[in-house]
Amino acid sequence: MKKAWIVGGLFVVTVGCGGAAAQQPPVTPASAASGNGSAALGPEATPPPDPGPWALPEWPRDPKSQPNEVKDVRTEVWAKASKVKGLPQAPASCAALAKPAVVKPAPTDLSVVLLEKDTTKRNAMLFAIETAKPEVALTIRAMRAELAPIECADAITDPALSAASVQGVAGQMTVGLSLASKLSRTAANAPAMKDASDKEKVKRFIQGPLRQWMVEQASAIDALSAPASELTGLARGVVAVEAGMADLRLVDRIRSSPTPSSWDKELKAVYEAALDEALEPRKVRGRDAALVGLADFAAAGVVHDARIDRARGLLSKLYGGRRIDALDALLLPASEPDQVAGIPESVLLLVSADPAKREPFAQLLARAFPVEAPSKSARARLEMGRRYWRRVDFVEAAHAVSKDASPEARLVLAVSLALAKGPNGPKEMMSAPSPQALGLTDTRALDALVIEAPTVAGMAAYDAAHIRSLSPPEGDPAGPYLADVAARFRKAAALLEDPAQRKRAEERAADAEAASKAAGDGKPPAVPASPQ
Repeated sequence: MKKAWIVGGLFVVTVGCGGAAAQQPPVTPASAASGNGSAALGPEATPPPDPGPWALPEWPRDPKSQPNEVKDVRTEVWAKASKVKGLPQAPASCAALAKPAVVKPAPTDLSVVLLEKDTTKRNAMLFAIETAKPEVALTIRAMRAELAPIECADAITDPALSAASVQGVAGQMTVGLSLASKLSRTAANAPAMKDASDKEKVKRFIQGPLRQWMVEQASAIDALSAPASELTGLARGVVAVEAGMADLRLVDRIRSSPTPSSWDKELKAVYEAALDEALEPRKVRGRDAALVGLADFAAAGVVHDARIDRARGLLSKLYGGRRIDALDALLLPASEPDQVAGIPESVLLLVSADPAKREPFAQLLARAFPVEAPSKSARARLEMGRRYWRRVDFVEAAHAVSKDASPEARLVLAVSLALAKGPNGPKEMMSAPSPQALGLTDTRALDALVIEAPTVAGMAAYDAAHIRSLSPPEGDPAGPYLADVAARFRKAAALLEDPAQRKRAEERAADAEAASKAAGDGKPPAVPASPQ
């Protein structure tokens, strides 16, 4: 076949993912899912009554909190990985963050420092505290790295890793951020070919500079991922997320490699299909590493983080049929701003996760973690669920808001109930054999709100349509199902008051109608587009 000379020239590394073991969300037993512990119903048994659309799921719930065992981390493996061939250097701009100007006197209120928006100024202020308080110096060093641009983090952390081992949460994060920083610079700049008009030139380029770059970058990603096996919690998560994105970037760069301009569309399509097949092991490795990292972020309680957004964006790009960001399109009431807006949750975790280090940061912790109202807690858990697809977050959100009778709270409850019946975690969602297998079809609570709560009826109708659009059936039922989704979007458009939301609902209705017609013509059902 004409494309074999190019596909055969690519060397795809398929080594397993850097030692990070996935944290699996709790599996829902059949008895717990049904709400009772009885054995399977016999032929003469009476089925249990329908609990109704507002019944709270009993499982899964948050496990009882247990203290995390934080190991000391040996720096020997990290030091070896840091010398891997092909690792791009940190940008020159990182030097100012590694060696900041001296600030005198050292600030005393860490909250004020962390709310400073200027990266360089904030880093210098933190460095002053680090110098003045040696007992928390490593924690502050980890904060500086966490708040710096990711490509500069290792310029800050590495001078603190000269000892044989580092201790505590701060030590783990220091190593993790160093590895993550290096991983963020891999697979970034593939060699370019200016003239792709000639078959032989393209062949020499792909089998020469492009292949060499790919092998070198794949080896670097493997080496930098390996020390993650020494880490736990969020420290492992920051490495796993960056390792996953590095692998997915590598796939994306190779997929963008040139093809001769003389190729027709059919030949190019055949080539791209064969290339995708060759790259699939690396793509799966990247996906799984990113999902391990996201699971660690979720377990740590991190909702808002740029790394999460970047990982979800790249996963959605390369897995368009399984968009991990699909729930971002839900319409929900506006939420209140965080108590300490602007301070990343990962930074707050640095000072709250280690009991021995809490006293010096008591003032910050008091401001950062006030007692929350149940409805706000429910919204936070629903936001967690939207990002990570964890069933436990939807179940906890439903329980937290169940006694609030306001229309806005009922909408949060109804969305949580619908999603609690779907996939349990991003891996289950992304690896489902078909959209139908996601099981996102029970929107009875949302349907009830359309009738009962006029102030949120439009959002409820839209959310019911959107959730159902993610899980269309196959075969003959697809056409009528998608027609129903379209009708739901049309109804939402009629109820929504916001012009932008109304326009979005009308566009989604048109997409669903087109998908319904295509299914009726015998084409495979498509998941209607979900604009973000």
